[in-house]
Amino acid sequence: MKSYKIILLASLFIASLASNKLFAQTDAKQLSAVIEGEVKTKLVLTPADVDKLPKTTITQKDQTEKEHTYTGAELGLVLKNAGVTLAEELKGENLTKYLLVEASDGYQVLFSLPEVDPAFSSRKIILANRKDGALLSADEGPFHIIIEGEKRKPRNARQVISIKVKFAN
Repeated sequence: MKSYKIILLASLFIASLASNKLFAQTDAKQLSAVIEGEVKTKLVLTPADVDKLPKTTITQKDQTEKEHTYTGAELGLVLKNAGVTLAEELKGENLTKYLLVEASDGYQVLFSLPEVDPAFSSRKIILANRKDGALLSADEGPFHIIIEGEKRKPRNARQVISIKVKFAN
């Protein structure tokens, strides 16, 4: 009987460790975003990775008209680091590429590739990882797309976990 209790306790302990590891992996996945598809290098970005890139800020009002300052990296620069065709390479069939941005809740928004390329547009679009100086909260992060000068804000996707570069067919 004593050996059964030891086996039971050991099994519970091992199950607890496995469960904690699973939760840690889930949390780690939620704290990153992947850039994939028509890229030279698939990137998995964390907020710390974005902190290492040149900073861009955009100040915007939220739904309650409260002003916030979002900080991150220009989306074009992030895409360039993944080897996405931009600038001089963005011609011909490459002009038919688009970005599908996906959030953790299933929300999706679409951008044409020239729209986010600084060589084509002076409008800033950033992959923000900070709001008012602090990392984004769980209900907004790990990343938030912020678009300068957009009159309506539905494409300012929050909880961004994936950016897929694709060809329109």
